[in-house]
Amino acid sequence: MAGVAVDVGNRVECDGALGTVKWIGEVPGTQGMWYGVDWDDENRGKHDGTHNGIKYFETQYPKSGSFVRPTKVSSGMTLEAAVRGRYQDDPTIETHVTDMLQKTINARFVEVVGMEKIGKKQSKLEELETVVLDGWMVWGAGNSDLAKLLPRLQDLDISNTLLSSWESIAQITRQLPSLRFLNISGNKLKLPNNPDELQESVCHITHLVLNNMKGYTWSDLMTCCVMFPTLRKLQVAFNKLCKLGPVPVGLFDSLEEIDIGVNPICSWEEVCHLGTIPRLESLNVNNCQLKKVVFPSVPVHEKTKLFPNLKNLMIANNPLEAWESVGELNKLQNIKDLVISYDENITLYFQEFAFARISNLKVLNRTRLTPKEKRDCELFYLKSFSEDYYSSGGTEDTSASHLSQEFTLKHPTYLKLVEEYGAPVDETKHRSQKSQKLRDLKIELKIITPDDAEREPIVKSFLPTTKISKVKMMLKRQLKINPAAHINLSYCPTKAILWQSATVFEIRMDNDMKEMDFYSIVSGDTLMVRWE
Repeated sequence: MAGVAVDVGNRVECDGALGTVKWIGEVPGTQGMWYGVDWDDENRGKHDGTHNGIKYFETQYPKSGSFVRPTKVSSGMTLEAAVRGRYQDDPTIETHVTDMLQKTINARFVEVVGMEKIGKKQSKLEELETVVLDGWMVWGAGNSDLAKLLPRLQDLDISNTLLSSWESIAQITRQLPSLRFLNISGNKLKLPNNPDELQESVCHITHLVLNNMKGYTWSDLMTCCVMFPTLRKLQVAFNKLCKLGPVPVGLFDSLEEIDIGVNPICSWEEVCHLGTIPRLESLNVNNCQLKKVVFPSVPVHEKTKLFPNLKNLMIANNPLEAWESVGELNKLQNIKDLVISYDENITLYFQEFAFARISNLKVLNRTRLTPKEKRDCELFYLKSFSEDYYSSGGTEDTSASHLSQEFTLKHPTYLKLVEEYGAPVDETKHRSQKSQKLRDLKIELKIITPDDAEREPIVKSFLPTTKISKVKMMLKRQLKINPAAHINLSYCPTKAILWQSATVFEIRMDNDMKEMDFYSIVSGDTLMVRWE
């Protein structure tokens, strides 16, 4: 298919490879015109733009340059042609796409399966709200009347195309006033000389995707974002960013979500540059190279002024010191939803402890806890580190506690939980001998079945570290209950019986992952078994 006339700076395609025309002219010793092309693939060319000692053009890699005859390259198609080829039955476009695929995979014959069905599904272009042209060789709008062609268009994906400038993008977007989502990832675009002049053409975009922008730095990305004053969501993943740098004041006053994932960012200090964005609610830093989260200038019990409205943080697949980082995340004022990776072999019960260590956390790795479940996690956390608490200067009377700095840094929310729920039992006071025999450590319980009065009570012993799920399995065998039945456990403390209360005081044991001693059950208590 014939494309637009090629000038220096235009993007072209040849045999599936993309490049930028850096020079047009004649080469001594040959006849006819040549294009000097700098290929995106560093191994696609043969030289650095130098031929017979003469430097014709600059290349980005030592061997990414080639001289190519104009007839060998394609300058692409207009957006309208691509839309008609993608969504309507245009045999000319079908032939062009087939030719491109044939060259790319070096096949003599290619059949594009389903091509004849594409247009039939969405042939009414005036009703289209979403257009996806990822990988189509679009160079620009041309002379098309896009406002008439796509009057209802809201989402446009023109990633990995032959677009070469922001001016060509502005020519497209100014004709599409209903457009809100724009994906121009994977394009090699020359930075605009005057981005302010293009703002009127693109300012209605609220969700912008600038992934893999082929050589853009953080500063380049910020320059481009000046054109989008009402931006609410920005994606800049896959850009090989090591550093971010400050965000210009006022640039992202409307921004609520940003994705900087899959960039080799090592320092949390770089991420903190985003902390000045006033309305930022969601931050994605998955798959970076962050080693820790730290707010060094913020005392352990205080909140940072950075990220004042951040609610959702995705920080998975980073080589984090997860335990320490979770403690630092408690310094965020409004964090409620966290996605994070951790090694279960290093930190047992990480998920339960994370809910206790981040006061406002409600969702962890897509798991939402009820208020009761969060309370259980907090109580479990208190009990799990009670020995460390007392050995570090803690007391049952919190006003008399003199906790070590090491404990406070490691457990920043512990004292607050003690104040809320009371101090955990100081088990060191009751541990008079370490060589106690196993049978002396067991809890002896009277077991009854309230819904089956004919069953005689039995007495059975359990280790305090036995999980509730295992207790249920043991009781199914002991009481010969159907293995498929659902068992509910509760217990009545001996003290409640001694009080001779008119109402039986039962404590439900409703978390299968907890151990017996989590519920403070002791020898002599009565265990009640019910099943459905």
